[in-house]
Amino acid sequence: MKRRKPVTLVDLSKELGLSVQTVSKALRGMPGMSEETRSAVIRAAYRCGYLYPQQAREMARQGIAPYPIFRLRFILVQSRESMNYNRLLLDGLKERFSQYDHQLDSFVLDEDLSQKAFEEWVDEHHLLHADGLFIAPRLISGRMESQLLALPIAKVLINYAKPLTQVDSVVWDVCEAVCQLADALILCGHRRLLYVGDTHSQRGYVLRWQAYRDWVEGHGVEAQHTTVESFDNDYETYKPTAVIVGIDEDCGPVYHALHRKGVAIPAGCSLLGLVNEGMPDLPGLTRSLLTIKETAYRAADRMLWRIAHPNEPVEHTRVAGKFFAGETVRSLPGGTVQ
Repeated sequence: MKRRKPVTLVDLSKELGLSVQTVSKALRGMPGMSEETRSAVIRAAYRCGYLYPQQAREMARQGIAPYPIFRLRFILVQSRESMNYNRLLLDGLKERFSQYDHQLDSFVLDEDLSQKAFEEWVDEHHLLHADGLFIAPRLISGRMESQLLALPIAKVLINYAKPLTQVDSVVWDVCEAVCQLADALILCGHRRLLYVGDTHSQRGYVLRWQAYRDWVEGHGVEAQHTTVESFDNDYETYKPTAVIVGIDEDCGPVYHALHRKGVAIPAGCSLLGLVNEGMPDLPGLTRSLLTIKETAYRAADRMLWRIAHPNEPVEHTRVAGKFFAGETVRSLPGGTVQ
């Protein structure tokens, strides 16, 4: 990747309004200035890439400046499409890192950039000067994710890692979540189930559909599927007794579609979903609780571990949540749960 023109002492002195000599003395740990001035110089040098993280930590080890000056800086890269649940993710990362006085910045990458434009974007946001990078789900393309994964800094993927991806990953377990929903319906006697959601455009979507299909077919139930766009027609064709919505933002449209049809929930049809938080229109929705903030805590801890152990094997962590038995599932005759 092409690098921009290196930052110089002259650049730092102009930014800080200090002489080149003062900036140089601050970075060499020489006396003759306040610790506030020294701190400002070192922070600016670290932020702009004049001083690299390894150099900063070595300075701290030598006692040139107190280590808290070198707060670690982490970056979360996300897309606008995923900012609903990434809000919980961002809150969790900030909450965890605030305990250590570390810094977390968040940037949006929601375009499929050319190689040159991507390099400029990385340079603009100083990604290569960060201590670590978190990559959230639903980037605009797999190519953008691959380019981020190729950057030479510590990384944690908050998604399901593709095979042969040598990077730590931490993710809330949607496979466990859909199996919880399917199992609850089967125990309540439901056999005509309809799964609603995209099943191919994202790895998480593919994996949750595969997990659901394997679970229900393993119990002798046919795995029927539709999308939110085709739901009206397919509901009338299949006449399910229960609908499972596999994607958070599809729950509202499916609920309103049933409401328009005059279908009572759960008397006319049971409804369950994978949602990040309770729905305002349906607070009693039976759902799997996705552990997004908990995943953020684990991801933050994993990043700190990775920085301390750069040569250890990568690990993939799935954080499973609990089942919330709400008010939107009806037991049918023959069910073992009443």
